[in-house]
Amino acid sequence: MKILKEVSLADSLSVLNALLGFSAIVNSMLYGLSDTSFALFYFSLIIDGLDGFIASKTEKSILGKELDSLADTISFGVFPAVALVEFNPNSFPFASLLIASTILRLARFNVLRVEDFIGIPTSVNSLLITSLIRLKLDIIIINSVALLSSILMISDFSYIRIKNKILFAIAIIVLILAINFKVLCYLIVFACVLYILFPKEVIRWMRREKLLLKSE
Repeated sequence: MKILKEVSLADSLSVLNALLGFSAIVNSMLYGLSDTSFALFYFSLIIDGLDGFIASKTEKSILGKELDSLADTISFGVFPAVALVEFNPNSFPFASLLIASTILRLARFNVLRVEDFIGIPTSVNSLLITSLIRLKLDIIIINSVALLSSILMISDFSYIRIKNKILFAIAIIVLILAINFKVLCYLIVFACVLYILFPKEVIRWMRREKLLLKSE
């Protein structure tokens, strides 16, 4: 099979990401939204991060971008949508919007040639929604956040791509600990909201205002 010759290490991790996301979906359908389902989802996030890191350090694969987006659709689009419907079946319209925005955002990502993200990353969106579900917040709050985050995923706001190794290591530790310590979901929600509130446009505006204040 010639296609296997085109698959790099980063591509293999993308496939693993998809399999973990699919496993999280199946587990939640068979056994409900258990810690196992979220653990599989967290590991898909970690693998996705490793995938991006390895891809940046090795030769680019012709399949890389497409495989990554397809995997992200399953893990960061379908799983949070399924989790939302399982949490409250009346949330189906909001779950559908999550999937629609996810595939639109990832499709745009594949055709744009930009360094940073346009619209909030699907990984951040999925972490935010699943954390709210794990904390069992009021469904009105969760659906409202899902609606807003779906819009922001396909917005024109630019978000920085975090490449700091220390932050990545901290994120891995938090995700692993969150499997058994659900209270850490509050920290995850805080980090996601903080990231969403400060796109590059807001950061530039704040710097500009700071310079104006200094010049006065």
